[in-house]
Amino acid sequence: MLSVEEAQKLILEHVLPIGTERVSLMDAVGRILAEEIHARRDQPPWDNSAMDGYAVCWEDVKAASPKGPVSLKIVEEIPAGYLPRHVIKKGEAARIMTGAPLPEGADTIIRKEDTSEDGDRVKISVAGEKGEYVRSRGMDVAAGSLLMKRGATLRPAHIGMLAAVGKSLVTVYRKPRIAILATGNELADLDEVLSPEKIMNTNSYAVAAQAMEVGADPVLMGIAKDSPEDLKEKLAEALSALGEEGVVVSSGGVSVGKYDFVKEVYQQLGIEIKFWRVA
Repeated sequence: MLSVEEAQKLILEHVLPIGTERVSLMDAVGRILAEEIHARRDQPPWDNSAMDGYAVCWEDVKAASPKGPVSLKIVEEIPAGYLPRHVIKKGEAARIMTGAPLPEGADTIIRKEDTSEDGDRVKISVAGEKGEYVRSRGMDVAAGSLLMKRGATLRPAHIGMLAAVGKSLVTVYRKPRIAILATGNELADLDEVLSPEKIMNTNSYAVAAQAMEVGADPVLMGIAKDSPEDLKEKLAEALSALGEEGVVVSSGGVSVGKYDFVKEVYQQLGIEIKFWRVA
């Protein structure tokens, strides 16, 4: 008699990975990744602003204070989604929005809240630290770096990262199919009239829900009567429905009672029994 842990280990030793398929990004949620994902480019792809404000050279503003603001000429405006057109020279600044690329010649962002505009000039009243509010190129992800390993379960954060690297199609393992068969003359299925000698078939639906929860596709095979003939027919149907990439889960009929025929029928179908009893 095996322990639960020993039985699990034995089962896993005889499990092989199934094939793969390519699915759209949004169909990949909850699936098992079958490829390694590497960054195609740096993320962010350029130094950019973390705030709405002004891109400046820190040497120009390092002495700025509320009592002694530094005035700089505004030479351009850089919204997110546009590249800078000018090199920032001494005495100049660029109005910049959050996420916009940092112009050449600038090394610091001054928040809009620490400035005031006067025509085509801006007064800087707080210098801050050199490099402040600048997000450096590649600070999140460097080009070529490994982002996801094969075998990862794809969650919403993974989907966001896959979108960030431009993956519209993802290679995942195919979902295993689980044929689920309940056995027993005492069982009634959903929507059947429940006569006094019957109980509801709950195992099939609980097991199916467990299969779905871990990413498998359940195939409900109904209820087999407590007879070798019916059981053999239903199990043969289940095996045929799955092909070579699936698992049959049956419940009931495996003890030593007069009407427990599952073990006998497995042997008739040529199924090798690796273990029987688990404690």
